[in-house]
Amino acid sequence: MTTTHEEEKVLSLQSVIGFTGSVAGGLHYTPCGKFVVFPLGSVIVLRALASKKQFFFDSGIDKKISCVALSNNGAYLASGHETQAAFKAEVVIWDLKRAVENYLNDVASSEECILHVLSRHYKKVQSVDFNCDAQYLTSLGGQDDNDLVVWNVSTGIPICGSRASSDVSNCVKWLNSQNDRFVTCGNFHLRVWNIFVSTPKLHPIDVCMGPMRRVMQCLCISKDDSFAFAGNETGEVIKFNIKRDETKPFNVPEILHPSMAGYSRDRFSRGVTSVACIVNPTTGNTNVVAGAGDGTVQILNHQLQRIPSHVTQLHGAVTSIALHPDGKSFLAGTDYSQRYSINISTFTQELRETCHFGEIHDVRFPRKSSDIFVTASEQDLRVWSVSKKRELLRINVPNVTCYSVDITSSGENIVSGWSDGKIRSFFPESGKLQFMIPDAHNEGVKSLAICKYDGDNNKLWHFVSGGKDGRVRFWRINEHQTMIHSMKEHRGEVNALVCNKDGSQVASSSSDGSCIIWDLQKGVRIHALYEPTVFNAIRYHPDESQYLTGSANNKIGFWDAYDGSPIRFITGGQADITCLDIQSNGTYFVSGGADKKINVWHYDDGRLVGSEKGHSGIISKVAFSPDQRWVVSVGSEGGIFIWSFNQGSLK
Repeated sequence: MTTTHEEEKVLSLQSVIGFTGSVAGGLHYTPCGKFVVFPLGSVIVLRALASKKQFFFDSGIDKKISCVALSNNGAYLASGHETQAAFKAEVVIWDLKRAVENYLNDVASSEECILHVLSRHYKKVQSVDFNCDAQYLTSLGGQDDNDLVVWNVSTGIPICGSRASSDVSNCVKWLNSQNDRFVTCGNFHLRVWNIFVSTPKLHPIDVCMGPMRRVMQCLCISKDDSFAFAGNETGEVIKFNIKRDETKPFNVPEILHPSMAGYSRDRFSRGVTSVACIVNPTTGNTNVVAGAGDGTVQILNHQLQRIPSHVTQLHGAVTSIALHPDGKSFLAGTDYSQRYSINISTFTQELRETCHFGEIHDVRFPRKSSDIFVTASEQDLRVWSVSKKRELLRINVPNVTCYSVDITSSGENIVSGWSDGKIRSFFPESGKLQFMIPDAHNEGVKSLAICKYDGDNNKLWHFVSGGKDGRVRFWRINEHQTMIHSMKEHRGEVNALVCNKDGSQVASSSSDGSCIIWDLQKGVRIHALYEPTVFNAIRYHPDESQYLTGSANNKIGFWDAYDGSPIRFITGGQADITCLDIQSNGTYFVSGGADKKINVWHYDDGRLVGSEKGHSGIISKVAFSPDQRWVVSVGSEGGIFIWSFNQGSLK
């Protein structure tokens, strides 16, 4: 997230839309209640509730965030990562107070907020949590690791560790007022641990569950540390008495032993995925807020009975419940990356933020509007407002992925290509289906481009589609949908399409190492560009004298449009170039790639004039707004980044 002062003048980050809702317990309030913390890909976002301004915790670790924890005093933040097998997964401890100070002073750098990077676990850090006085941090490894490590927060040195259990463990929680005890739960077990720092040693006691065998996946502790509540995959909330004796010699009998105190009789559909304890201000009893896999959020009383008046339904499985410090409301996050605010007394919900829950594959502006843009992702299309930074329209198509999208010049049609090989067109106001072309391509529609063809109007228009099967097809749309040409020369999938101004030609880039320029009137090849690489992007220069390509060999290519001969190549970054877009006057262009950087280039000089890093995943697409004021980039982590483009700062 670091940039130089000069680069900030070229691209300035205005807003980020994104939230990795699949991270269990990833959503948190800071103790002051003015900020909310949540993961986005491999970074953590600190967002002010009043101003919506954001600060990014970027450790430079190119691995997804798997868990997040805040200390009770608000001084520290911890994040765990997930990687491939046989590689270590890190735990990062952050100075949260310093980050808030940097936010208030408009300092974008987060590197100085890193206190420790801890490496002990393999593949995945399943859960992390601070003890009550923030002296210790406990980290729990995932299924392939399953180790439990207690760290000294001030020094970053491990104090002691142990195997979490003979079976898989899923969650760890410290008690609220005892700094030497914590609880873990997982497959068919719940354990209460006591730590001796002086020895150092961990001593666990297993709770006897009798014949009950449950996979427990979330955990919360009552305020008085008497009980633990665990949600399981069966749909129950189980109550445990977690009071235990201090560690005694082996021949001294125990007086207090953790035990199961009860469980809810009414099961939630698709399991209980998140729980939180709240205190009833009238009776003083501890109630439980339970979030289920079907999106149900409901309060259970101290006897674990459902309260019918306090139930609501959310979109997606509830993965996070974050209580506000004032105790009047809480935030709920779902695996569909929705964030809701729910009032505890009335239990009315308010949708606070929405975003994509999967990789975003494409982004397009309407040709005559810079106020809105459209994104394509898993199972849906969405229309967004640039000024309001929020969703205006969502078009859902279940169980398929949208790879490409474009908008007609009249703005009356949103045309999209999908993984099931179908092309669907929607009305932009209502989102209703206008028409569908079944079997447009055999293996999915990877790219689309609307053509400005002779005689085109609101009722007659043309577009080109490219598929995973390597075919490029030209379509006419009026009262019916007619395929005019089907052109097959590519041996790999067609990654990008772009038409020239009069719609007589289309350029296609493919994974087979070729870009082909097609004559749409005759349906034949004009010429082709060849390189031993994968072409991910292609653009016409506005005067149509050259082609601009981006490829997997880190190169940006300039090609002569007359005969397709190469003019020059420049190194576009440290990894694959995945996307390009060029200004309408052809002076500057932007590129994005697997190195997660957005670069601004001077076209004639081939000179890098600005660079920004914000994404935590591969940048899928980048687009200039028609008025050239904005640049929107989308990535594989599901984030949408809106940048202001200040051409006046460039000389």
